[in-house]
Amino acid sequence: MEKNIYEAKSVHTLIIMFSVPVILSFISEIMTSMIDTIFAGHLGEISEDALTVMGLISPILNVFTAFQSLYAISTSIVIARYLRSKKERDCYFSVGIIFTIFVSVGISIFSFLNLDNILYLLGVEKRIFGLAKTYLLIQFISNVFSALAYTFLSCIRAFGYPKIEMIITLFAVVGNIVLNIVFAFIFHMGFTGLAIGTLVSEILGMLLSFVWMLKKNYIPAFQNLSGKIICVKGWELFRLGFVQTGIQVLSGCSGFILNSSFIIHGVPFYIMIWNIIQKIYAFLLMPMLGITQGIWTIISYYNGTKQQKKRQETISLTMLYTTCYGCIVLLLVYLFAESILGVFINSTGLYEQSVEILKIVFLSFPLVGIFYTVLTLLETTGFEIKAVLFVLLRQFFLLLPMIYILPNIFPNVKTAVFWSLPVTDFLLLFAIIMTWNITMKKDKG
Repeated sequence: MEKNIYEAKSVHTLIIMFSVPVILSFISEIMTSMIDTIFAGHLGEISEDALTVMGLISPILNVFTAFQSLYAISTSIVIARYLRSKKERDCYFSVGIIFTIFVSVGISIFSFLNLDNILYLLGVEKRIFGLAKTYLLIQFISNVFSALAYTFLSCIRAFGYPKIEMIITLFAVVGNIVLNIVFAFIFHMGFTGLAIGTLVSEILGMLLSFVWMLKKNYIPAFQNLSGKIICVKGWELFRLGFVQTGIQVLSGCSGFILNSSFIIHGVPFYIMIWNIIQKIYAFLLMPMLGITQGIWTIISYYNGTKQQKKRQETISLTMLYTTCYGCIVLLLVYLFAESILGVFINSTGLYEQSVEILKIVFLSFPLVGIFYTVLTLLETTGFEIKAVLFVLLRQFFLLLPMIYILPNIFPNVKTAVFWSLPVTDFLLLFAIIMTWNITMKKDKG
């Protein structure tokens, strides 16, 4: 009998094979907004307005991405878990597609009906209100196609075809760049053209992944799905995916609070700077997230086949890889901060302020890999509640208070609010070590 990919390859090889496509998939997601940000900074007279809009609406876009991952990640996990049972995996796949459509359409409709209120809540001024509204209206449509593409690509990886996922993702990224140039500059559609280019690239990515799975006969027939089965399976998928969704939703909330803090403390131009640095941070974070989420299906398979030794090897190697990557990124940022920011910024005033802030934000970057590896271990071994508690600890009980406390303790330090990020990560590392030590003592006892 021919071995499947999980049995035929070593743990080291599997991590690479499954992580690279996920990294590219994540980069594709962040590139849609990152490319828009790069082009927005080169739109001539409206560049500053466009960058401000991108900064203000980034929290809502983060929320969209968060809910896109809700059923994409969980569906891929159960497909890997039940890879040998076509009936079971098709059932979960069908339910995953149904809820992906339901959630993405629901969020887009809700956002459309409350668009003006959302823009006012985000702090969008009348001067740029129309610009932001037009961009978001197009993003509401993109959200549905992006969610489906995310689910299809995640499942292609789970079926054992990470290279196909990588090829489709690369095509979507390149297509996004080309289409943005065409619509924004050749067709002279400006900021609106960036949104249209993103929409078309998302549709192409979704169609390519759907057609490939259709030819491979992986698209389920949606038969024998009663209301009870849909609800039960949907709830199980929700439980698997809600932790990562929660992380990203809270990240969006943190972005909103940071923007509010900039306005309150009289430095609204920090919104533009933060938008740029946030995109850089998110882009460089993608390989780390790709590694930790790429191993989800690997760990799920080893759990399903009771191979605990290989599961532990997977976790240990992941911790090593993410920490090493974090240290390399930190070194590169400190050495080449000026060159990195030069891609986004033409203004000398913004440029000087941004270099200092970029170095502050990345100070604790190597620790982030530890956090996400711990979350992955908890989520894939049935400890979702503990994972949620760590997420809440980082985003709600540590980061949000620091955003408020530090600028008030150090009112003369204009960059004080940005120190909340590294301070939070160092405190979280301490909490993880303490929890680990307590757990080890209980196990020995």
